[in-house]
Parts: sequence; structure tokens; C-alpha cells
Amino acid sequence: MKTVARFATKHRWWVVAVWLACILGSQALASAAGGSRYKDVFTLPGTETQQVLDLLRGNGEAGQTGQVGTVVVHPRTGTLDAAQPPSGLLPALRKLCTEHLHVALITSPWAAYQCGPTGAVAATVPRHAAVQHNPLLSTDDTVGLISIGWQGNQNAIGNFSGVHDALAPLGTKNLELEFTGGAFANLAAQQQGIPPEVFGFAAALIILAIVFRSLGATLLPLLSAAAALGVGLGLVSLLSHVMNVASFATQLASLMVIGVGIDYALFIVTRHRRNLLRGMPMDQSIAVAINTSGRAVLFAGATVCVAILGLCALGVSFLYGVAVGTSIAVALTMIASLTLLPSVLSLLGYRVLPRRVRKAVRDGSYVHDEHRTRWAWWSELVARRKTVLAAVAAGVIVVLAIPFFSMRLGQADQGSDPKGTTTRVGFDLIANAPGFGKGYTSVLELVLDGPTATNAGYLRTVAQSLAKTPDVDPVTIGAQPLAKDLALMTFKSVSAPQDEQTNALVKRLRSDFAPRLERGTTNQIYVFGQTAVLVDFAHVLAQKMPLFFVAVIGLSFLLLLLAFRSLVVPLTAAAMNLFAAGASFGILVAVFQWGWFSEALGIGAGGPIDAFLPVMFFAILFGLSMDYQVFLVSRMHEEWVHTHDNRHSISVGQAETGGIITAAAIIMIAVFGGFLLGNARVIKMIGLGLGAAIFIDAFVLRTVLVPALMHALGRSNWWFPRWLDRITPRVSVEPPEVLADQPAPEDEPIV
Repeated sequence: MKTVARFATKHRWWVVAVWLACILGSQALASAAGGSRYKDVFTLPGTETQQVLDLLRGNGEAGQTGQVGTVVVHPRTGTLDAAQPPSGLLPALRKLCTEHLHVALITSPWAAYQCGPTGAVAATVPRHAAVQHNPLLSTDDTVGLISIGWQGNQNAIGNFSGVHDALAPLGTKNLELEFTGGAFANLAAQQQGIPPEVFGFAAALIILAIVFRSLGATLLPLLSAAAALGVGLGLVSLLSHVMNVASFATQLASLMVIGVGIDYALFIVTRHRRNLLRGMPMDQSIAVAINTSGRAVLFAGATVCVAILGLCALGVSFLYGVAVGTSIAVALTMIASLTLLPSVLSLLGYRVLPRRVRKAVRDGSYVHDEHRTRWAWWSELVARRKTVLAAVAAGVIVVLAIPFFSMRLGQADQGSDPKGTTTRVGFDLIANAPGFGKGYTSVLELVLDGPTATNAGYLRTVAQSLAKTPDVDPVTIGAQPLAKDLALMTFKSVSAPQDEQTNALVKRLRSDFAPRLERGTTNQIYVFGQTAVLVDFAHVLAQKMPLFFVAVIGLSFLLLLLAFRSLVVPLTAAAMNLFAAGASFGILVAVFQWGWFSEALGIGAGGPIDAFLPVMFFAILFGLSMDYQVFLVSRMHEEWVHTHDNRHSISVGQAETGGIITAAAIIMIAVFGGFLLGNARVIKMIGLGLGAAIFIDAFVLRTVLVPALMHALGRSNWWFPRWLDRITPRVSVEPPEVLADQPAPEDEPIV
């Protein structure tokens, strides 16, 4: 690492120039490629959902597999005319088929259109024979519904925004148009106004200014993060052209880069400043900072990347692009901290120090006593009162984690959106309209495949049996043939899409209804639709979650084992990270599922937790928590190597890193908290959850529980069996010259 630092300081202008070229080059390439192509696409191998997707595509019916949105037409006074559509509506609907928006099917109370390659083709509106009133109008004719379906896997935001922008101008002072349903929920996720990243940067700037009291030192971490972000977002945009990358990937990558970039630079700059205050020459100080804190950054960054890439072990393609893109951005952040940062430190010279101490440091007359701090006092208090403080900290974690055990996975419907949004207003209009109800926005389908699947008598039998099924709204059942041996039967649930009853309906249809009606025939009945897809999605994640946890925890354990030559330290880190995850999940459930303070935070009503969030959240949190563990324990280990005094090592390590870890945590909390200002519910979840997790990690675990536990364990913290020492490679956070003084480990724990 010293070689890297010396190269960066000697060729500092070249390093800066290369980074500028990389930023401009990546952005230019992304622009030349036509911008980004983010898509929310995923497959679920081995599930009924995937069977239906393959079946429909094999029969040329890929248009039946895409997302669906609902346009709610509501006259502000009077009623809708079932025979006469609002002015200009039908021409606008027909035009959607020719605007390259990948619309597949449009169904309205007045006409329906099936979009083909050459334009719009009139289609028959599917209706149940017993229904006399137009099923797309409420019984009092005050609400009309236009259903718009997109082609399968055509989930680019532009497709949804194009439809919205084409139809929204039809709204007048006498006619209200609202956009709801799963497809238009993507529009609500688009950020309006000042991006949350800006608030994160502003908060970080203020906190860094308070910590460093020097303009140069304050701007350095932001510069490092900005450089990594500039290159990273360009590469993620290019990545979206070669693999499916979810639409929220850029926000997540930005969140991670700002957070870890500032953290990594903060630790290196702090070490460099401490070296200068001790009288170390400039170039040597930079080299030592990179050789010590830089090694911690390398291990911490590798741990974050490993944890995030662990998402690929889930086998859900929806998360592959997010994992790869975010890992690339974090890796670039780590590289910027180890190359660009020392170059700029060399250019700044002593301006990295507060103005009042620069001259004294240059003259060698500055007296530095870093141990007489509040953190030194706190570390001694933890050493003396370890049992009481550990019990209090553990109690806090347990209380916060209690809601976690009632977590319900799924996807919130638009009834959980903030009040006043078009998706929430549209949902409420449908839910309160006579003849519709809150289950009307559910998207449920039966796909019938077999020799008699399109037989009128068989379809009638299936429809009659379906109408008697609890939680099925009988008046919404409609059937249409798709191919010679393939038919589609649509219906709605009585309960809302996000309700547990709707999930139970899907499972009941699959386990009882379908087998019963298949009996005695060669037909197959599949349960499909967005609700069924989400049930399968949650099931797949639940099955793979244990493997994912084992992979992430196991790889992180191995990295820390190699770094600290200890079995207890990585075990402690894994346990603490699980505690932090449990407590932060508890907070998420209380706010987003139970609805505590949700309206005040602009989140909306309570609903289920997105099925993919726990695994992605755990990957990010585990990586970030390891950062603090590495920085805290590396300083303790460094002191242990020199003194072999456990109490002294723990106290000094905490005293010297406690302030900087909490400052870094406050910055991270501010960055993550900024994402509460975003519009996407999932981004709000990540922001609140990670912000709470970092607070718990830094101010409860690393400040109290970890050092208290390490004091209680004594010299056993550093136990490493001799046989294991012989077979593991020596890769450590501490420089080789420090490790040379470390004694050989004993075969039994030291007590």
C-alpha cells in the first residue's frame, strides 16, 4: 500500500488527470450509447409464474405478461355517459398504439384496442354473460376505468410516462383523470425537484466542516465520493445496455457511493492529520495513512462488495443488475480513496489542518495529546461498567427488534401511497365507488391450457366454480380465448391487492381449486397475475434466504478472520451485524407495515414490506456495518500487537476511533435520511432502514456493546489456533512491519 501511496503523491497531477478523463469518458460513452435503459425485469425459474410466462410467450401472447395500469375517469359534477366517451379520449387511446410505448391492450368502457405491429386493432371487451351494467363503470356511473396493459418485460419508465403524458392533458376542470395501478406506481417513484443526493451532500459538508475545521479537509471526502459517483453512474448506465438493471439502481448506487466514499476518505484523512500533528513529514504521513487506514478501507470495501454481490446467490435476475452496478460503484469508491485521495492530499499539503495549528506543526512546536478526550473518558467508563452497559445496550436492541417477528412480505398497493398523489387518489376513487371496491385494482388471472381450454361449456364451468370461491368478486369474471388451446380468465378479489387474504386466495386456488377442475380432463389451470407473481417472488426469496445469509456471513467471516488472525473477532462482528439488522427491521415494520408515524414522514398508510427488501437491505447493512467493525478493531488490534494488554488495547482503540466512527455515522445517517425525501416507497424504506441501522450500529453496538463484550472476553478476543494459523494466508489490515512483532498464537484461549 505504501507503493500505491508514493506513486499517487509523486505523480499527483497525472492521477488527477486520469480520474477526470475517466469521469468524462464514462459519461460520454453513456451518452453516446443513448442514455440508460433501466428495466424492472425478472424471472422466477421453477415457479408457476415462470411456467405461465413461457406458455404465453410460446403462443405469441407475450403482451399478456406485462404490467397493467388503470386510468380513473371521474366527472367532477354529474355522471359518465355509457354511450358517449369524454371528448378526445378514444382518439388519444388509439394513438397510444402507434407511439412506440409498447402498449399491448387498452380496455375502456367505450371501446377496446389491441395494439399490433401496424397500429390499433379493435378488440372485444370481455364480459360475463350475466352482467347487464358496463363492468368498467361504477354502478352510479361516476367512475370509469381504462385498463392499459404493456408488453411483457417492457418496463422502461418512458413507456409509462409516455402514456401518462399523452392522456393527462385530457383532464379538465370538469373531468378528473387519475393514474393508478402497478404500472403507474413506477411514475410515482420518479424524483421531482431537488434530488435526495443533494441533501446528503449538503449535510455531509456541514458535518465535515464541524469535524475538521478546515476547508481543504472538509472538501476532500466529498471530492472522492463525487469522482467515484461520476465514473460509477456512467458505468451503471452502460451496464443497463448489456443486462437488466432495475430502475432504482442509480439511486441505490448513489446512496452507497456518497455514504461509503465519505466514510473511507474520512478515516484516511483523519489518520493523515493525526500523523502530521505527531510531527511526521508530509509524504511519509500520507504513505502511513494509506498503509494503515487505507488497508482498512481495502478490506471494508471488499466486504461491502462481497455482501452486495451475495444478492446474485438468490437466483432472482431482478437483483443481478442492482448488485453488479452497486458493487462497481463501491469498488470505484474504494479505488478513489486509495489513489485520488492521496494525490489531492499531497497537493493540499498542510492546508488539510486547521489554520491555527499549521504553523506550529511546520515548526515542530505543536504539542499533541490525543488521549485526553471525551472518548477516552467514555472508553474507560465502558471498561469499568461493562456488564451494566452491555445489558442496557442489549435490552435496547431486543425492544427494537420485537416488531421484526411480525414482518409480512409482499408489495404495498397504491392504497399505501401518500395522500394527494395521483396513485392514491385513483385507488381511493375505485375503492369507494359502488360496484368496484378496494379489490378492484388487483390483477388476477387463470390461464387455461389444454384441448378443451377454449370450450364454452368448460369455461362456463370454471367461471361458475370461481364465482363461488371466497374472496372472488363474481361480477368481475371474464374469459377470452387466446389461441386454439389457450384461454385467459380474468377476475378481481374482494380484498385489496396487498391484503393477506388476497395472498391466501392465490394459494387456495393453486392447492384446491385448480386440481379439482383439472381432474378428469387433460387441461392445466394456472393462477397468474401480479398478485400471483408476487406470491411466487416472496416464496423464492424465502427459500433462498438461508443460503444467502450463510454466503454473506461466511465470506465476511473469512475476510475478518484473515484480517485479524482471530476467531472471536469475526464471530462477534457477525453477531453484532445480525443484531443491528434485527433492530432496524423492527423499525421498518413499525413504520411501514404498522403505520407508526408513516403519514408524518410522507410514506403513506401501512402495508407489507417489499419481498426483495430484506435480502438487499441485509447485504448493504452487513457490508456497511463491517466498515465500522474493521476500523474499530483494526486500531485495537494494532495496539494489541504492541502491548498484549487487552484492556488497554480496547480502550485506546475505542478512544481513538470512537469520535471518527460516530462522525462518519452521522454523515451516513444524513445521507440515508435524505432518501426519505424521495418519492419511491422502496427508496424511503432503504433510507429509513439504513439510517436507523447505522445509528444503532454506531451509537449502541460499536460505542457500547462491542467494546463491553471485548472487555469481558479478555485475551480470548485474539485467540487463533496454531494449526489454523499455519494453513491460512497472511493478509492483514496492519502493515507487515507491525505484524512482524506479533507473537505466535496459542492453541487454547487465553483467559
